[in-house]
Amino acid sequence: MSAFVGIDLGTTNSVVARRNEYGRPEVVPNRDGAPITPSVIYFGTDPPSVGQEAKEYARLGDDQIASFFKPQMGNPLFSLRFGGKDYGATELSALVLARLKADAEAAMGEEVDRAVITVPAYFADAQRKATIEAGRLAGLEVMGIINEPTAAALAYGLQNAGADETVLIYDLGGGTFDVTVARITAEEITVRATAGDHDLGGKNWDDRIATLLAERFAAETGFDPLDEPVALNEVLVRSEQAKWQLSERSSTRVTLQLGTERRSYELTREEFEGMTFPLMDRTRKLTEEALEEAGLRWKDLTGVLLVGGSTRMPMVRRFVTEMSGQQPRAGVNVDEVVALGAVIRAAMLVGEQPEDARPRFTLAGATSPRFTLPGPSRISDVMSHSLGTVAVSPDGSAYVNDVVVRRNVAIPARGTRSYRLATHGGRNDRMEVYLTQGESAAPLDCTILGKYVFTGIEATDAEVDVDVSLSYDQDGVVQVSGMQRDTGHRLAMHVEPVPDDLSWLGRPPEGGAVEGEPAPITLFLLIDVSSSMAGEPLAEAQEAARAFLDRCDFTHTEVGLISFSDQVELQSDATDNARRLIAAINRLDADGTTNLTDAIALARSHLTELDRTRYIVLLTDGYPDSADSAVEEADAAKREGVEIVAIGTGEADLDYLRRLSSTEEGSIFARRGELVQTFGHIARVIAEGGRALRLT
Repeated sequence: MSAFVGIDLGTTNSVVARRNEYGRPEVVPNRDGAPITPSVIYFGTDPPSVGQEAKEYARLGDDQIASFFKPQMGNPLFSLRFGGKDYGATELSALVLARLKADAEAAMGEEVDRAVITVPAYFADAQRKATIEAGRLAGLEVMGIINEPTAAALAYGLQNAGADETVLIYDLGGGTFDVTVARITAEEITVRATAGDHDLGGKNWDDRIATLLAERFAAETGFDPLDEPVALNEVLVRSEQAKWQLSERSSTRVTLQLGTERRSYELTREEFEGMTFPLMDRTRKLTEEALEEAGLRWKDLTGVLLVGGSTRMPMVRRFVTEMSGQQPRAGVNVDEVVALGAVIRAAMLVGEQPEDARPRFTLAGATSPRFTLPGPSRISDVMSHSLGTVAVSPDGSAYVNDVVVRRNVAIPARGTRSYRLATHGGRNDRMEVYLTQGESAAPLDCTILGKYVFTGIEATDAEVDVDVSLSYDQDGVVQVSGMQRDTGHRLAMHVEPVPDDLSWLGRPPEGGAVEGEPAPITLFLLIDVSSSMAGEPLAEAQEAARAFLDRCDFTHTEVGLISFSDQVELQSDATDNARRLIAAINRLDADGTTNLTDAIALARSHLTELDRTRYIVLLTDGYPDSADSAVEEADAAKREGVEIVAIGTGEADLDYLRRLSSTEEGSIFARRGELVQTFGHIARVIAEGGRALRLT
């Protein structure tokens, strides 16, 4: 006898659920009797330990630990080595799933061979396929995958059978954030729109505490925990504990014992909420994006559901209440609701009948009667990423992202584009198509899913039209096919690896790819911290600088940080240590006037005579104290081969930015709310060789 389950495969914790003998969904306790299993693996035992035991080893600072690998699903470059073997995020997730499967079998007394597994709504194609593969490696037939907010809405709909509501699901987990707008009726759940960020979650809140503690410890003792893995792990563990404690009390004391040094620090909830406010603001922007995509306003919602363990932070509930104008709904277990929704979806897939789509269940040990589980019986979901191909613009001047299936349309969804190919009398029977996921018109600002190659194209004297069809299936997984229009024949297709160098996509089509390793880069960020940047402008600038670092490839890039007001300070010399840079960014405080001249001079002095590609990326919100002298200093740096990118916000003048920057494309004015996108774009362009420094 075999059974199916629903699995919430989480970044920090995972949960498995089943249907009980009454057909109701319920969480299955693990071998420790707990409903939640930490998504942590310890490789110091044979076989590796998974769950709470592994987490205890992590707290002791053991380095044979794998955790927080879910955001790396589908990333071929991510690998950890234990016991002489390399593990990608898929293989690590398979170990967690295998543990959940074994625990469920022990608790249920039967084999578990099928599962519906949840994924963040913002997961792209590679991450969804990796999740399915992880289930297969764990010995499970993956019946389907379901977006986490949709699963939560499904479980909520079961609890409120007969409801007719439009709800917003705000899902903040340990490593990912999703927001979904859905219509729930007695018969159906219809997802209207979704948005999110798979690199935003509770761990980001932990990291803010960790950088603060590390900075204080280094200032008092001279030992920087960011430089030593065991010490850093201790700081991270204590930071997570402090976050939990601040959810229950207004202040907490954190004690760090690192080597022979012992220090204690008081941290208040007010301090914690102040330093992490930019993270909350990122969720606000994504939430408003989802509402706009759904064509709704806050007053159109009948309720807000909080999902994910990180929503237990008081600041989240307060923030959501202020945004929405209403208290979030109670009665939903934020840790368990996603797994419950997953098993409801599994039951729907198993129990659908032609005459009635509602799942029907049989009481244990009986052949009749069967009854219908109340709640919605149909799901209409969407994908949060547009799907397209790389194409040449109509005027032939650039490569563009040609969107074929737009985001936030109901899935399954399908679209077709016709592309023309010259077969040259039979010498060319091959057509390459690069698939994209993303919204930007620039392909390099999107995810390149793969290089799909169609072969067997029959030759003609003229050009051949090939119809390429792209689709999202019910799981949000991409399907691709091609057909030669004049013959009606379906073309053979295979997928080749995406080349490491895609910089040619940023050049006109007649250009070719540049071979060889990327040139080493040294770059200084110059951030205006004058009085006019105080408050929200500086918070956004700090968040944008962190986004810049997220896009940097530190294998060949070093970044330094200089702040300028009336005082110019070297906050960090050029380094490849991202944590050190983040700590420096977090220290910034706004006060005084704007001495840009000395800031450029300081950066120039650190860049002089380096045999590397050199950049200055500066942000200012107005004219500096001595505008002409700043331009003169910038001109001197440019004569020495330093590339300057000038970003303005607030009261900055675009014409003045052009005088500072190396090229007209390197002068950018960003409105409030656009800095994060702008800095991320610039980091990507610099990594690709510095071409086309213009937002599209």
